[in-house]
Amino acid sequence: MKKVRVGIVGTGFAAHFHAHCYRKVTGVEVELRGVTSAQPEHARRFADEFHIPRAYESIEALVADPEIDFVDVCVPNNLHVPTIEAAAAAGKHVAVEKPLTGYFGDDWPDLNARIGDVVPGEQMRRGALANADRAIAACQKAGVRLLYGENWVYAPGIQKVRRLLAKAGGPILRIEGEESHSGSHASYYRRWRTSGGGALLGKGCHPLGAALYLKQVEGELRNGAPIRPRSVVAETARLTKTAGFANEAVHYLKSGYEDIEDWATIVVTFEDSTVAQITAADTTLGGIRNYLTAWSSNAVVTANINPNNVCTAYAPEATIFGDEYITEKIETKAGWTFPAPDEDWVTGYPHELQDFVEAIAFGREPLSGAALARDVIAVVYAGYQSASEGRRVVIE
Repeated sequence: MKKVRVGIVGTGFAAHFHAHCYRKVTGVEVELRGVTSAQPEHARRFADEFHIPRAYESIEALVADPEIDFVDVCVPNNLHVPTIEAAAAAGKHVAVEKPLTGYFGDDWPDLNARIGDVVPGEQMRRGALANADRAIAACQKAGVRLLYGENWVYAPGIQKVRRLLAKAGGPILRIEGEESHSGSHASYYRRWRTSGGGALLGKGCHPLGAALYLKQVEGELRNGAPIRPRSVVAETARLTKTAGFANEAVHYLKSGYEDIEDWATIVVTFEDSTVAQITAADTTLGGIRNYLTAWSSNAVVTANINPNNVCTAYAPEATIFGDEYITEKIETKAGWTFPAPDEDWVTGYPHELQDFVEAIAFGREPLSGAALARDVIAVVYAGYQSASEGRRVVIE
């Protein structure tokens, strides 16, 4: 049996569910060989929790280990590209959590400036694309694979949409998708310099990635080449900074975002003149809202990732179900809820890591790779430029 030895960079939320899901990989032996973190004590604690033999003091030490084949990057967005470059330079294949990268104000002279408030949208777009190209070029130069952690591509619901549309055979005319919830738990997310953007980048990348993937597959089946995004129109807002929200005595939504948007919607027009409408928000109560609907000329297919009705439950008081897990981001266990029997499976994480490990073990490209990762950045930052300038922006 083939064996892949993994080094994880980061010990936060994403690193935890990745470590759990590597245990579900079949057909290839996976060894979690090492972990590192900016806080060495976190790396040691993570290593103990997941029975990982080595906790490294630095990323440099981890990538220098000849017994690691594959580096899984689970760090804040502004650290993605330098971590990818370090791993690639050491000859390691690299997986990176979404988004691939962004614009972080590295070329803005005032280090105290709130990037989201002062930097022109075109400058952000060009900077983000330059960062994406740096990461991709580093992997190409080293001859290693770049695997893009877009779990929506692998979600069973999205894959069923793909298969049904392929059998139906009609052109996909319109896609609508959304990811929304009540706000991110990550402290780095609140400021542009570390997150690279707000709801559109952090959440919109998921349904956007799935929409781009479906059009890519459609084009390859129909004409032998992906159908690419051509232009974007977008709007963003900071709803938790409005007077109405600020004047409320009790807030159920997370707030305190410095210079990022907490709501966005974009319309993507593709080369074949079809469209995708994507919405993302940190202003949605009731748990995560993840869905995608595709309308073709002869079919309509929807993937309800969250919530779905595989299991439903009711409790008149929030304490009745005790510490039993319901679903991510839900504010209360009272009333009707949609408990997730296997949230990782529904959202595609085991399938994603299965594909990544197989891609490394058998020398093939993943379903979600560098081309999709760059297209997501190109569309998102065209969206930011569109929203700031109030006009349609052509994709580069």
